[in-house]
Amino acid sequence: MSFVSTTVTVLSLVLLFHAGYSAYEFSHYLKHLTVNSDATLPVDIIAETIVATALFAFGQVLGAKQLEPVSFAKWAKGLEREGKSPFAFLERRPGYMNVTKLREEYASTTK
Repeated sequence: MSFVSTTVTVLSLVLLFHAGYSAYEFSHYLKHLTVNSDATLPVDIIAETIVATALFAFGQVLGAKQLEPVSFAKWAKGLEREGKSPFAFLERRPGYMNVTKLREEYASTTK
């Protein structure tokens, strides 16, 4: 990651931890206050959390490598050369099971 993306990510994490600590302090303050127990978080804490999350996502996108094209055909050919199938998990799954027949078999063994 570049210096800019690392700086943005660290700044966003600091903001996020500060928003979490502020929310904790606010809830702790409300416990001692009996007048308005159904109060919600202040708007500034909510806004700080949203901004910190957006900055974190932006910092991660800035630090990401360039995307490379993916070719399924090339990947599948490589697997088939090795003797594997890209759809092996589908070929190994069980087919339709006759539940009624299985119940009858179970009932006949328990008698």
